[in-house]
Amino acid sequence: MPTEFLITLALGTVGGILLYKMKVPAGVLVGSIVAVTLLSVSTDMAVMPAKSKLLAQIITGTYIGSGIKKKDLMHLPYIIKPYLTMMAIFLLLNTMMGFIIYAISPMDLITSMLCALPGGVSDTPLVAMDMGADVPKVAVVQFSRMLFGIAIMPIILSAINNKLEKRKAVEGQPVAEKSEAAEPSPKTENAAAKKGVGPMVLTLAAGAVFGIIGDILPVTAGPLIFSMIAVTVFKMLYEKAYLPLWFRRIAQVLSGCVIGCRIKHDDIIELKYVIIPAILLLTAYVINCILTGHLLHKLYGIPRLEAMLSVSPAGATEMALIAADLGIKSPDLIVLQVCRLMGVMAIFPQIIAFIVSIAS
Repeated sequence: MPTEFLITLALGTVGGILLYKMKVPAGVLVGSIVAVTLLSVSTDMAVMPAKSKLLAQIITGTYIGSGIKKKDLMHLPYIIKPYLTMMAIFLLLNTMMGFIIYAISPMDLITSMLCALPGGVSDTPLVAMDMGADVPKVAVVQFSRMLFGIAIMPIILSAINNKLEKRKAVEGQPVAEKSEAAEPSPKTENAAAKKGVGPMVLTLAAGAVFGIIGDILPVTAGPLIFSMIAVTVFKMLYEKAYLPLWFRRIAQVLSGCVIGCRIKHDDIIELKYVIIPAILLLTAYVINCILTGHLLHKLYGIPRLEAMLSVSPAGATEMALIAADLGIKSPDLIVLQVCRLMGVMAIFPQIIAFIVSIAS
């Protein structure tokens, strides 16, 4: 067991580093999944301890919570209405697409629902493991969503926005100005490491204590949710609280190794069933970005492109980079994405579990 575990962990780490160096989106997670899957399919040596998933959930929740700042929360009064509108639509979309995927594929309902979950590519597979879903299929669909959100969606949305703005200019209507609020800084994650070891240990301890409590309580994805909320509160009370980016990488490697260990030869063959669901889901996200973005623009005066990007499939960190490339300098966009991630990971799994229990 120790030898197999060390081999699995080493292979997952090498695979993660390799794809990260190749600049593959979510490369650490994807690389570790691919490497350990190859080991699992070809041999019986792929092994991870039972508590690896718990550790990965705690680190992930702690890292998300430590990334929230007071200035982010100060924006909440201005974005609470757009946020609630966006989350209600996301929940409706998640439920609708979950049932559609369930109807057209051999996947069970819980797997179908989690495939459509608008959460993080690293976090959703952890929830899937916790809820007993088919983790490989969830991971593949979530990766497709994230890759599409980073590579394709900004191009589509920018083109649509430019076309609409040109039409307004031709018709003599005022053209929307780009937001000029403070520019988000994607480099803050790495700069946090200068704060010292003490704050890092305290932050990790807070996340671990409440993560273990969440594991004891009968709450779906409890370790991730409780550590995330606890560290968010801790960060408000203790501004030095932080967790360096390399902890997130550790969680991604652990998650990838645990997922890879679960994938067998039959699972690889069955991945063909996620192709059509993934295409339908991505199509639904394009439609949702356009329609919901237009709704947020009309109801709350958010610039159209910013509104569409706020409901994009990409995550908060990626969105900071994408928004900067498109000339958008609004912190509200990033705060909306961070709050969306926290809301989705804390609330949606509970609702999904309830829906599945009713349906079954």
